[in-house]
Amino acid sequence: MNKDNFEGGVRSAVGQGESSVGPATDDKASEVKGAYDQVAGSAQTAWGSAKDAAKEMADSGSIPDLSGLRDDIARLTQTVSDLAQKQVASSRDQVAGVVGAAGDSLSQSAAVAQDKFAAVEGDVEARIKRNPWGAVAVAGLIGLLIGKMS
Repeated sequence: MNKDNFEGGVRSAVGQGESSVGPATDDKASEVKGAYDQVAGSAQTAWGSAKDAAKEMADSGSIPDLSGLRDDIARLTQTVSDLAQKQVASSRDQVAGVVGAAGDSLSQSAAVAQDKFAAVEGDVEARIKRNPWGAVAVAGLIGLLIGKMS
């Protein structure tokens, strides 16, 4: 057992712990970091195993059985694939949530603006009904100003 095997095993165990604690505390960052550490630890352990196998082969002059290493690499590949799928799903859910919240906010802002416009429209209409000659004078003045500007 070399340094990479030991450190990889420790990192993988710590990552597995973080992955387990993440869902319990509803901390997605901890869960993703734990899965990353678990995968990185497995990769480091596999690297250490490969180094040990190469050293064994060099020392004995024979070719070692690499089926265990193949199995480790297959499990590592599956774990990386699962991690990537979880990350994509998590990101997709977060984007959908943000877009939904933005849409709701925009709808609320439009409703508030529409209500304010309706209130202003009602106020102007009431003023015109109370003083129609004043409204005609204001409209004439605006027409005169527009005529002077062009």
